[in-house]
Amino acid sequence: MSLAREQRKLAAIVAADVVGYSRLMGRDESGTLARLLKNRSERLEPVLARHQSIGH
Repeated sequence: MSLAREQRKLAAIVAADVVGYSRLMGRDESGTLARLLKNRSERLEPVLARHQSIGH
């Protein structure tokens, strides 16, 4: 009986602590979320995309 080859993948978990998040959300929930999403797409996603190609 042959064993199926196990495929493993290294993954990283990113957590961010946003200063004043509760206050910002209380003041303007949709605006705060929009700014967080914009920040993620402009700053984090390009870095992740550059490093993702290194492992492949």
